[in-house]
Amino acid sequence: MKRLQDERDRLVAQMEALRSQMEALRNQVVGIDRAIAILDGTEFKAPDDRHRDRTRNVKDTVLGLLASAGQPGLSVNQVLDGAQNKGVRLDRGTVSSLLSRLKRENVLDMKDGQYFVRPPIQGAGNKTHAAPLN
Repeated sequence: MKRLQDERDRLVAQMEALRSQMEALRNQVVGIDRAIAILDGTEFKAPDDRHRDRTRNVKDTVLGLLASAGQPGLSVNQVLDGAQNKGVRLDRGTVSSLLSRLKRENVLDMKDGQYFVRPPIQGAGNKTHAAPLN
């Protein structure tokens, strides 16, 4: 059991080191963006200004992860982890709210805490999704 805990601790430390490296790279990218803006004579958009652009991609990111997972689906935590593995940081509240809305709109279904994309109904150009699995 101690060996498993040591391995877990090693992996957590490695993950934290990688996150630190990612943050350093993000800072370098911001510096390069700023230099390009100066050379182009355009206004530099700070990362906070880009937040709105990223939020538009939350739905695409979440639906992409769920589509890749298939029928077993993903929990909220698995969606967050999957996005993090792709270098995308999502807010838990935003993801939870989005999943609930998409379930209410019959785009997703949920079973045992796992969300998955409902298969579309086949027919005359209809993009309506299948009825809930209950």
